[in-house]
Amino acid sequence: MLRCTHISIPQAEHTYSVVLSKPAWMWGCEIGANERGVVGGNEAVSSLLAHELGTEPRLIGMDLLRLALERGGTAQEAVDVLTTLLEAHGQGGPCEDGGDWTYENGFILADASEAFVVETAGVHHWAVERVPPGKGRNISNGLSIRAA
Repeated sequence: MLRCTHISIPQAEHTYSVVLSKPAWMWGCEIGANERGVVGGNEAVSSLLAHELGTEPRLIGMDLLRLALERGGTAQEAVDVLTTLLEAHGQGGPCEDGGDWTYENGFILADASEAFVVETAGVHHWAVERVPPGKGRNISNGLSIRAA
């Protein structure tokens, strides 16, 4: 088993080495890169489903990002890892040391070939947008994916 910030989940058979920027109190990360050249970042967002989060400890967004980087050899694989874990374990739990603030998340994941934005809502919901080749994209504190 792998101990994340608030819960434990099954460990993967293989993980990639990562370089992370993270607060000292948590297991996850805010930004990072892995040995395969996959990079990612996370940002707090809020949706109309935020009330679903409650107080139950689950994976927090920074755990999901670290897990995506440790387990995804491409940006697409990182998206698949992130969304699969979100569906299986949900998101939620305190996102600050000693606090009770919890939030939903936006992510940007990229490699040399492609990039994606993933946005979450409530405990298990998510949307993904592939960034077209040659186009720029960013994430901020608001939901930005407008098409299914």
